[in-house]
Amino acid sequence: MDLRAVTALMLAAACTFCGCAAYRPAPLEPDKTAQQFAQRSLDNAELCAYLKENLAARRDACQPKQRNLAALTLVGLFYSPALRVAEAKLRVARAAIITAGQRPNPSLGLGPAYTATGAPAVVPWAIGAASFNFPIETAGKRGYRIAQAQRLADAAALAAGDAAWRVHSDVRAALSNHLIAQQDYSLARAYASASERIAQLLQERVAAGAAAAPALDFALANLASARLKLAQTRSRVAETLNALAAALGVPVEALQGVTFAWPGLEHPPQDASLTPVRTRRLALLNRIDLRRTLAQYAAADEALKLEIAKQYPDINLGGGYAWEINENIFELVPSVTLPLINQNQGPIAEATAKRAQVAAEFMALQQGVIAQTNEALTRYRGALDAFNQAANSAAFSEKRLAAMQRAFALGDIDSLTLATAELETIVVRQAKLSALAAAQHDLGVLEDAVQRPLDPDDLGSFTLPPSLHNTLDGQDP
Repeated sequence: MDLRAVTALMLAAACTFCGCAAYRPAPLEPDKTAQQFAQRSLDNAELCAYLKENLAARRDACQPKQRNLAALTLVGLFYSPALRVAEAKLRVARAAIITAGQRPNPSLGLGPAYTATGAPAVVPWAIGAASFNFPIETAGKRGYRIAQAQRLADAAALAAGDAAWRVHSDVRAALSNHLIAQQDYSLARAYASASERIAQLLQERVAAGAAAAPALDFALANLASARLKLAQTRSRVAETLNALAAALGVPVEALQGVTFAWPGLEHPPQDASLTPVRTRRLALLNRIDLRRTLAQYAAADEALKLEIAKQYPDINLGGGYAWEINENIFELVPSVTLPLINQNQGPIAEATAKRAQVAAEFMALQQGVIAQTNEALTRYRGALDAFNQAANSAAFSEKRLAAMQRAFALGDIDSLTLATAELETIVVRQAKLSALAAAQHDLGVLEDAVQRPLDPDDLGSFTLPPSLHNTLDGQDP
């Protein structure tokens, strides 16, 4: 038989058992993906179905008059690129379970023989020998590989949950900043208007000789400063809207004309129920990074079991067939690797050290979570106390202004005194708003520490977007 024919026969025998997987091109087209992003909107039909599923009590879930934190969080989850990355990594981890469960393939060898004889009737090339080998894994190695891959897949699934929380945290911070920026802009306009009124009144008095020029100069300088603050706050509104669009995963054009609402924004939760013991317990129960590290520790433990099992050699059940001088010769040659030179001590030592490393990382992370939670609670309590003081001061200032407005109506005070009182009240309102911004920021930091919403207006339970939800369930989207 010709050597090329022997080779073709071996390839045909191997291809008989080949799988049916084939390469499918999936080109990445930057222009197309950029266009798809530009077309994202809050009116997407699939997004509408997702909102209805998670906001069943809201009849206007798809086109509400105002978008609140709960609805915007769902929008962020639906469009989040971070969740898509987590989904892709989870698929890789799930595919690794298939790889870990694969058994080693048998091998077949078919070697040609050449007859060195001078007889012209003898064909020089012939099938000389056929050999086969069946590898058999021992000591449960395949089971340990599968268990390790499953624990790593668990860690990847938890990473998807961590990405979902990060989306919520970013949306919350962006919405809070935008709403506060809008209020700050309104107060800046009111302050500039009051400053302009005071400067006008003083200018009239100076012209009439009823006031000194330095008082007018001070009022004009204050007006210039107010106009600068107005421009800065106007720019801040646009900046925070861009940040909110980025957190939601949509172009900023998709938010034009949208009204946002957060009824409880100016009423952050009081700290009566937020004790150190409760917040620490919430953190230890909810922190996804702690649970992910536990899954990684379980994977490291399975890896150690696998390396220990590798001390025991696998069995190769080999055999062969040959034909020689009208004789059929069959062979059965089992073989094992003799652990004479090493007993896998190096990989076992590495796996043992890796498990100890993950254990140390978990304990360090746990202690860090406790310290982070305590610090976040302390900062929030301080910010909340400052906000309460600012709110009391603002309430007093409002009462004082109302009294002066009544006095002005009765003719007891003049326009300049009233305008000055209005300006002072606006300053107090601005201080209250700054304290509110600090309290909401520190509340967000505390929520990140425990990875749980603490505001009653926040989103409660929800399902993940369909593709990721199916991936977590091990289904194809």
